[in-house]
Amino acid sequence: MLHRSISVTVLGLLGALFMGSATAAPVEWDYTVSARFVTTTGATTFNGAGPGSANGCELVLPTDITWGACPSGPAGTGRSGIGVSASEQTGTLVANGAAQYANVYTHTNNIVASSYATLASATISTTLGLRAKGSSDPYTYENFIYTIKFSETPNGSDPTLCVVPGGVPCSDIWVLDGSVNRTVVMNGQEFTFSFFPEPAAIPLDPEICEAAGAEDGCIGFTTQENMVNAIPFMMNLTQVANVSGRVYAEGSDPANTQDDGNGLDAGMAVAVSLLCTGPDYSAGPVDAAADGSFSFENVPTGADCAITTTPPAGYQMAYTQQGTTGESGAPGALNTSVAGSTGVQSIAISVPPDGSSGNLFALRAVTDMLSTTVCTPGTAAAGAAVSCTTTCTNAGSAAALQAFCAIPNAASLPGSPTPVCSAPADLPPNGTLSCTLSFTMAGNASITVVGGAGADNDSNGGGDAAAGNNASSAAVAPQVTTPTNPTNPSNPTPVPGLGGFALAVLAALMGLVVWRRPRLVAGGRMR
Repeated sequence: MLHRSISVTVLGLLGALFMGSATAAPVEWDYTVSARFVTTTGATTFNGAGPGSANGCELVLPTDITWGACPSGPAGTGRSGIGVSASEQTGTLVANGAAQYANVYTHTNNIVASSYATLASATISTTLGLRAKGSSDPYTYENFIYTIKFSETPNGSDPTLCVVPGGVPCSDIWVLDGSVNRTVVMNGQEFTFSFFPEPAAIPLDPEICEAAGAEDGCIGFTTQENMVNAIPFMMNLTQVANVSGRVYAEGSDPANTQDDGNGLDAGMAVAVSLLCTGPDYSAGPVDAAADGSFSFENVPTGADCAITTTPPAGYQMAYTQQGTTGESGAPGALNTSVAGSTGVQSIAISVPPDGSSGNLFALRAVTDMLSTTVCTPGTAAAGAAVSCTTTCTNAGSAAALQAFCAIPNAASLPGSPTPVCSAPADLPPNGTLSCTLSFTMAGNASITVVGGAGADNDSNGGGDAAAGNNASSAAVAPQVTTPTNPTNPSNPTPVPGLGGFALAVLAALMGLVVWRRPRLVAGGRMR
């Protein structure tokens, strides 16, 4: 029957009860409630009705509507009908308390000949009276009118003809068309009255909604054939309030943890959702306005709620600020531990009677820090001086917040040199920082110098100099004399030579030998 609870925020009713009161509206009311079918011409319609009794007989009374076989009368063999409990109900409603009994609707679902007219729609008038609990004041009344859309489905033996699956004869369909919405603010506080079936109505398939003449997305229920289907209706009272806040890009210089307005902290039009328990309530996702503001209305007070959003591409969280909690209107907790996160963000609140404002999601644009490390000379002998520089560059399109440049492994280099580095700073796009050190080459192994960059809003590595693409390195190779190798012809082993004096003596001896040889030859010839 219902495609939503009948949310009735009563206009004028509470105002009439408590006009002129300077105190907060009470949270408990005595109530009286009754419901009737409207019997004026046109308030109830039938499919196939005609003059006379050829199409059956219809009957419309304040507490019963019946149709089917003649003569007119209560539902029974060959006649179906709907009814509403005749007795007026009284009791006490407590804001955000348990639901109270209102009335019972019944559908006596009998097989009706296909030649007879069937119910198409009916109009219900519900009257609610309220007064302050325990007072002797007269009740102040408010009237609510809404329409039932009804479909008497085929009763043959062919299940394929049933719009509602699950049995033969086919089940009939109840849907509520429309609801009553009115607004009251009492001393800055809002209240909502809701009427709803128990158990709750469910979303119906599009073809079922269509069969009842309702739009897609209707919510209601179906009733089984050959049964008296009773549907109790309950009502409750919920004190409601607004939950609001803003989503923005933190633009202060230096950055802070407060909302400085759209002129400085530009709004972000991102989707925001609200999910509550105790009582259950949900809203969104809704897009924040151009200035980043968002607001959820008619949220039950006392509910435990989570406001959620997700940073869009190119942004990460800076901080969240819980809104007003009802304690002297002061804001709740500031959370900076979310800084750098790009996942779903949540602010938890328990909704106070006056609502919760100032729930803030502060974002910041991301950037990308890179580093390069160079050492001179690239090859050095033991004992030689080596100088290294790491240059850190903001390669992104946004300022790098608290960017830094470092040589993380300085302490492990020979002599444990202390690097001289630029101080951390907010670095504009293409801006650079640097870090330098010197050491004395030692040993005969290569030495690697590791540099690194980072920033609070670095998208690839964050504030870790060794993470993502933040790190860089340079290796210094040792300079070593290569030993001779006798087995390698291209590198022969030198042969020891004679000194200068020895060479002179050898030359003299060789000259003497040459001089004496001709004389000996000549002497031989003379003999």
